[in-house]
Parts: sequence; structure tokens; C-alpha cells
Amino acid sequence: MNRPVGSRKIPVIGILGGIGSGKSSVVRGVTGLKLFIIDADKIGHELLARSSVRDRIANEFGANVISVDGQVDRGQLGRIVFAETEDGAHARRQLEEILHPAIRSEITTKLKTIPDDTDAIVLDAALLLEAGWDSQCDRLIFVDTPQHLRQERVKSNRGWSAEELARREAAQWDLRRKRDAADGVVDNSGTPDQ
Repeated sequence: MNRPVGSRKIPVIGILGGIGSGKSSVVRGVTGLKLFIIDADKIGHELLARSSVRDRIANEFGANVISVDGQVDRGQLGRIVFAETEDGAHARRQLEEILHPAIRSEITTKLKTIPDDTDAIVLDAALLLEAGWDSQCDRLIFVDTPQHLRQERVKSNRGWSAEELARREAAQWDLRRKRDAADGVVDNSGTPDQ
């Protein structure tokens, strides 16, 4: 699946890991290589700002997911799609049906705009395996981070409780399955300086 850029073929590396594992931080910490990073979560957030996507989400989930400033209220939407009920699972599938095709399209577009001096392309996506985007990758790397560190990070960075982390991780493939799918593992249990 190497991407041709000029006369070279550039590898596409997919990053896997649990929520709060520091996937993006690990990628940013790579030195000595010119990486072209495609952040699927960022793409998803940008899509939520598009009126066509906002309208579809409002039609599917109700006007209460749109804030007073006209933007998607991600907190309210998250409460709906991560509810531990069959309704929550159904809502999550509906949201994925709205967002995933558009995210895949954006990924495909970005893969066509790689600068000539790129050494590797990195696809950073929380649902890389679940959405089938791993088919775009040559290699998969799992970022391994202990549960207690991941919990500390999401509490500090997102204000999530242990229960919220567990609820959201239950909507993804389990960590063992992700690790087993990977070609390599990066230990991210230390500090950024380590």
C-alpha cells in the first residue's frame, strides 16, 4: 500500500492504542524523519463544523445536540452515543454511518497530497481497525500504555472519570485485539523525556 510520491514509494504507518495512550504524542516525538501525519480524530472534529454534517446529526439525534452557537455539542452527542444501552449502540452506529465515509474520503484526499520530501505517512485514528482504515496501511504500531496512566491522562486532559473511559473503550476493539493486530509495539509508560 506504499504511496507513490514522485519516483519513491512512501510507507503508511497506522497508529493503534487505547484512549489516552498517547498515540499522537508518540508520533510527535519521532525525530529524524519527515512525517506526513493524518489525524482522523481532527478530521472528524472538522467535519462536525460543516453545515451538511451538522444538519444530518441534528436530524438523526435531535436539536438538543446543537449548542446555542450552532455547533455540534460534542458532550451531549457523546452522552447519547456512549450510553450503555442498545439505544447508545444504535446511535453510535448511526453517527459512524454519517462520519466514517466522509473521514475515509478526507484520508484518501490527503494521501494524494503528500509532499515530495516525506519519509513516512502516519495515520492516527482511534477507530483505525474498527473502521477498516488499516487497509490503507503498510504497518501497524501499537502504543502500549498502562491503564492507570491512560486514566490519569483522560482525567487531566478531558475531565473523564474511570467510568467514562471504560464506557468509551467498550465501544472499541479491546486492547489485546489491537495489540495482536500490530506489527510492532511502542512502550509509552514513561515521561516524554524518556
